[in-house]
Amino acid sequence: VNASLTSLYLGANQIADEGAEHLAGALRVNASLTSVDISSNGVGPVGAEHLAGALRVNASLTVLDLSWNSLNETSTQAVRDAWRHGSGLIL
Repeated sequence: VNASLTSLYLGANQIADEGAEHLAGALRVNASLTSVDISSNGVGPVGAEHLAGALRVNASLTVLDLSWNSLNETSTQAVRDAWRHGSGLIL
């Protein structure tokens, strides 16, 4: 895991749920990333649930952009519930 990377922009790369699952695995153990943008990636409810799980254990992330994805109401709420910060979450 890279300890010096603080921002990651993956917007419009079509990582979809599978990519979100891999990213979630990395976020579980990464303590340096503070900003992640995965907007416009075709991430759906399954990927959002994986990200929500990672957010429960990641304390360093302060900005997460999930805009223009395919989240449903349940997965959006799961991400909101897991988010530790008052702002910085973009859905």
